[in-house]
Amino acid sequence: MSLKDFFILHRARKALKDLRTEYRLHEDLLDTKTREALDERFLDAKQAIRGKEVEDVMGVIETLRTELVEALPAKRCPWMTELLDITISALAVAFCFRAYYYEPFRIPTGSMQPTLYGIHSIPADKPGAWDQQPLKFLKWCATGTSWKEVTVARGGVVSGFMPSPNPGYATLVVNGRDRYDLPDDAAQALRYTLTPGTRLRTGQKLWSGYVTSGDFLFVNRWIWNFRHPKLGETIVFSTEGLKGLPDNQHYIKRLCGRPGDTVEIKPDSTHLWINGEAATKPERLAEIAEKLTAYPGAPAYLGYQQAQPGGSYPETYSRFDLAPGEYLALGDNTGNSLDSRYWGKVPAKNLLGPASFVHWPFISPRWGAIR
Repeated sequence: MSLKDFFILHRARKALKDLRTEYRLHEDLLDTKTREALDERFLDAKQAIRGKEVEDVMGVIETLRTELVEALPAKRCPWMTELLDITISALAVAFCFRAYYYEPFRIPTGSMQPTLYGIHSIPADKPGAWDQQPLKFLKWCATGTSWKEVTVARGGVVSGFMPSPNPGYATLVVNGRDRYDLPDDAAQALRYTLTPGTRLRTGQKLWSGYVTSGDFLFVNRWIWNFRHPKLGETIVFSTEGLKGLPDNQHYIKRLCGRPGDTVEIKPDSTHLWINGEAATKPERLAEIAEKLTAYPGAPAYLGYQQAQPGGSYPETYSRFDLAPGEYLALGDNTGNSLDSRYWGKVPAKNLLGPASFVHWPFISPRWGAIR
């Protein structure tokens, strides 16, 4: 048998296999007579391949293909079916990737500033040229920053502020029913002027300015299967079972103590003290303690500070003796971070993985690998 004949038979076998797969998918839709006729054609094709009837085999295959196409129901919108198959496959891969390897995560608050930024705002009186459509959308895609103005739709009396279902925002309640979402940092400043009982008029501007979305990053879900968490890593963990925190949320902090460590935050020092020594390794711990900057143009760190008791946390922690399976999680912005100083240690079962890479906004000094 020549090489040419070999390839003809190879193509015939593959075509027969594909046609049989298509036939099996729709066999139950065909009547008995049609099925019997197609079965005979399949047998003819199989015998032609076995007998190495090179001159006739492709003709037999094409006859089978023609009869099968005529017998099977016509496909509706085959391009849409193919697109749906591709979409479902892509989603399946994406969900597996997210569940087992790298999970996307959004920074909601400012507790890790200036290493990582949550949702934050800059007050401004009026928008610029880039804040009009369609440029507004392009600006947001590149920088994560957009113009926002909040005005009173219906006049009335301020009832107070309440937590918003949107991370990074607080809700101002007016007349006990009207709700206005404001960036958290803007709401903090307005709490002193928009006290309960303050009267607002229709159309009054509550706040205007630029809102920058929090950093979007990937969490490495697999690396801790091969090694232990490292001191100084930026970690993501579940809040399940932590004192005073809502369940089923994810927090991001820096790992500042591992099982077996004794960690102290002293009132007369900006350093973190681990096992009786000021922590200088890894370098980020020293940079925070020495009030350096994370990157050019960033505000300086504030050093490690003891927590200020009050509100929901009248008792705070400044010393931690970490038992097996316990970790210490502190925010880099220790002057404004709800962390282990308030609610205690993080169990190993709550750990999800280290934050590895900021992937959005694209135009950001923080884009890239996280340290």
